[in-house]
Formats: sequence, C-alpha cells, structure tokens
Amino acid sequence: MAGLLALVSHRALADDVSATAKISDAETEVGQAVDFQIQTTGGDARVPENIAVDGLSITYTGQSTQTQINFGTVFGSSGSHMQTLNTYTYSVVPQRAGSFTIPALQVEVNGQQLATKPVNLNVGGSTAQNSTGKNDLYFAQLIIPKTTAYIGEAVPAEIKIYVDGRIAAQLAEAPDIAVDSCTMQPLTKPQQTQVERNGRVYAMVTYKTALTPVKAGTLKIGPVKQECLARIPQKRRRGGGPFGNPMFDDPFFDDAFTMMGPPQKVTIETDSTNLEVKPLPSTGQPESFAGAVGQYTMTTTVKPTMVEAGDPITVTARIAGRGNFDRVSGPQLTDPRGWRVYPPTAKFSQDDDLGISGVKTFDMAAVPQEGKTAAPELKWSYFDPDKEQYVTLTGSSVPIKVEGQIAAAPTPAISTPANTTANAAPTPGAPDIMYIRADSGGWGETFEPLYASRVFWMAQAVPLLALLGFIGLHVRAKRAADLPARRRAEWRREKDAAMDAARRRGVPEAELYERAAWALRLEAAAQMDRAPDTLHAAEVLGARALGAETAERVRRLFERQAEALYAGSSSGARPASAEAQADVLDLIKKYEGAKSVS
Repeated sequence: MAGLLALVSHRALADDVSATAKISDAETEVGQAVDFQIQTTGGDARVPENIAVDGLSITYTGQSTQTQINFGTVFGSSGSHMQTLNTYTYSVVPQRAGSFTIPALQVEVNGQQLATKPVNLNVGGSTAQNSTGKNDLYFAQLIIPKTTAYIGEAVPAEIKIYVDGRIAAQLAEAPDIAVDSCTMQPLTKPQQTQVERNGRVYAMVTYKTALTPVKAGTLKIGPVKQECLARIPQKRRRGGGPFGNPMFDDPFFDDAFTMMGPPQKVTIETDSTNLEVKPLPSTGQPESFAGAVGQYTMTTTVKPTMVEAGDPITVTARIAGRGNFDRVSGPQLTDPRGWRVYPPTAKFSQDDDLGISGVKTFDMAAVPQEGKTAAPELKWSYFDPDKEQYVTLTGSSVPIKVEGQIAAAPTPAISTPANTTANAAPTPGAPDIMYIRADSGGWGETFEPLYASRVFWMAQAVPLLALLGFIGLHVRAKRAADLPARRRAEWRREKDAAMDAARRRGVPEAELYERAAWALRLEAAAQMDRAPDTLHAAEVLGARALGAETAERVRRLFERQAEALYAGSSSGARPASAEAQADVLDLIKKYEGAKSVS
C-alpha cells in the first residue's frame, strides 16, 4: 500500500503544469532594460513571440531549461520527482516614463491553456528623457518649412533620425512617411553626421524629399516611422556585482561594468503635421499656363539667323528656376502668323538632389513661310506662390534675315483653237515654202544660224535654272507639308498603343487613367496640330462638342489621372476593375465620335 501511495504521489507531482510571469526589477528608468520572464513546468510550452505594450519595447531573447528534484507530500505520504523548469526571457526597454502593465498572457503547456498574471513596471525619468516626456535615446523630426502651399507647389521636406551615440543601431529600409493627397519625390540617399544636442552626442541621419499637393484643404503629413535594430547599453544592477562580491556595489564600478543589451527592434516615429493647401486662382489665368508653379526665368536663342523662306530655324528656350519641373511644358508663339512650328524636344538638368531646381531646355523647329526680319517671340506662364499671382514671360526678339517666300505652284496655260495659228489660212499670193537662206541677201557679207550662237545657248540656261529652282522649292514645300502628316500618323500609333494598354487585363488603376488621359490628349492633338504634352484638360474638353454628361466624365477622368500622378507609388497599384475599364473605353469612344470644334 505504501508503494502505491508513493507512485500516486510521484505521478501527481509529475503531471503538475504551471505558468508564471515575473520581472527582474519592478522599478527602472527610461532606456534601462529589465528582464521579463515566463516560467513553465510540466513540459514544453508555447509562449507569445511578440508582446505589445505602448511605451515599452519588448524583445524575446531566448529560452533556458533547468531540471529540479522536488519533494512533496500527497495524501499523507511523501514523494519526490524530477521537474523541468523552462524559462522564456524577454528584454524590456522603457521608452518613456510612467506606470506600465504587461498584461496576462496565454501560454500552452502540454496542450493545456494557462494564463499568467499581469506584471507591473514603474519607469522613472532620466537623462534619456527630455522636458516633454519623450524619449531622448532615439527620436525623429519631420521638418517642413511651410505651413501653407498651393496646389502643384513643390514643398521641400526633411526627415532627421537621431540615435544616441552610445547605442549600436542599424537602420532598416528607408523610413515610411504617410502623406495625404500629395506626390512625393523619392527620398535622397541618407547623409549621416554627428551632432550635439543638450550635451548629448547623436548620430543624425538625414533624408530629403519634396511634396506636391494635388488637392485643396487641410492635408495631414506624417507620421514618419523608421524601423531599426538597436543594442542599448544597460545600467549595471547592484547586489554583489558581476562576481558576487558586495564591494562591486560601489558606484565607482558603474561605468566599468556597463554592457550592451540584446538586439531589439525599435520604431522611431515623428509627430504628424498639417499643410494648408489653397487652390490656384481661376481668374487671370493665362492661356499659356499649363500647371507650372514656382519661380522661373526664360531666355531664348535662335540659329541660324540667315535662311531662305522654307528653311527651318531652331528656337531654343531655357526655363530655369525652382518649382515643379514635371509640369513645365514648352512655350508658345506670341504671333504664329507666317511660321510653321513643330513640337519641341525637352531636356532637364537638375541642380539639386530632389529635381525641383534646375534648367529645362526646349528646342523648337520653326519654318518661315515668308520673308522675316525677326525670329518668332515666345511666351510662357507660371504661378508664383510667393507673389500669389500668375506671371507670363516673353522671350526677347532676336533679329534674323529670311529672304523670299514659298512660291505657290503656277497655273498651267491651256491652249484653245482661238489662240492657235496652226490651222490659219495662208495669205493669198504668198509662196507655200520659204527656204532658209544662209547668206545675207545682199545686206551683209555673212549670216550665222541662231542655233550656232553661244548667246542663244546661254539664254536657254536661264529658264532651265529657273525650272530647277522651282522644282526645289516645290519639293521643299511638299516635305514641309508632309511633316505634320507624319506627326499625326505617329500620334495615331501612340494612341493605339495607349488603348491596348488600357484594355490589358489586370492593368493597375493608376496606369488605366494615365493611358486614357494620354489617348484623349493625342486625339485632340491630331485635331489641333498641337503637341499632346502641351494640352491641358480644358483644351481637350474644348476641342470637341461634348454633351454635359460626357464632358463631366472627361473632367473626372483627368482628376483621377492627376490623383494617381500625385498620390505616390503605393496608390493606384491595385488592378482596375472590369467596370472601370469598360467605362474608360466607352468614354474614349464617345469622345472620338463627338463633332470637332473648329
């Protein structure tokens, strides 16, 4: 009977399972880690991998196992058994002062669900915390120099990440910035320097970007979140020191035994900020305005300066300054009469890391149709957000010499019976045949035939040269007339390609609206003989006689295209629905079938 009781006692103790939670120090300071442990008995356990408590960074560091021999009494009899104690340790680093509670956690031991009790932790302030109560070991700033802006205005922004110089930190990928209804230039490469703030040395990492709002109203910018892997120095705990000797409790040894904590993932986050965005004025908007916002200057040059009518010249416009260069399109002619102009080529040279400062150069081919004494003058408009007004720049007048004009093809003369003398009646009494005489007939000594005269053949060369010149002018004029036809054919091919992309299954929403808007611009460009990239939405609408419903659909399409353009890389990436594709294709078909407005 005694043996049976011993066996029961042994099994009862061996089958006992438990899960408890404890913390190494209930009092600590900001940035000073403490250990949080879950201990289980009764077999292997499944514990949480991640524990989330606002204000605490909790990182799992590992497991240890210890075997114990326990003695106990069951039903009045004593017994003993081997017991395995599993300890699961987490490093807890407070990020701000306050009282925190690590909640009850669910733990599974041998298939049984157990719950630990909550654990409290009090965190006091320290030199790792500034006067606002925020962590000073690592923090970030979002710096935007303006609080108000206009739609389309490029607003520079900086992100600064500060990490205490004593912390070994490794930044993850570029920070994530939340933006509302803005485009964002790609972040520049990070620049790292050392700075001193409030007597503390920090490693500072700086990113730069530019935000361009596309919607009026109050836009929320941020927060910015930067993930990093950090090892934070741990304050030495008192109580015998590292060698179990009380002498090491002396504060003299605090610095000598400071150790780096385990690697842990931390999130460095900025506050968000608001940007008030105003719409561009609708009154006083110049015809040549195409969306450029900023501060710019324009200079023009011409070459060559001496040509004949029908020969092209190159007019170069250089637009320099600071602003949203993606909306800077080619200038227009102040007076296009007597000129045939072809779409310009563009080249941009940036002066900064963000692409909001630099020079955009446009080369435009212009063919004079008649004699000219000056090159065509150019005009270009933009909105200045500092002056809060539209500005129109006019290129200087460059003197040139254009001789002649493109001659019209001559009308061929038509012979009629009234004009011909081939059937005229012979004069009565006149001989039927008059022979050619080679002598002078008495009035001179000799007679040289006309065809043998050198002067005769020189005279024949004059009309021949004139004929060749006329043919050359005709060929030149025909080639000049063929250029627009070839350009329109190219635009039709581009439009077909855009339509094929819009019909593609699974096309992203942003690409669908971009392709559709481009197809409408190409259709209007072929009608207006204008470069499609110079046409804005209002001009596309005005090119066709559209009904109110169709016009509203076109306006909405361009709004969606602008939102996709300005909303960043993550917006519009999902595939467009079949209904959206059908709606866009139907709209383009209606636009094509509408009557042109001359």
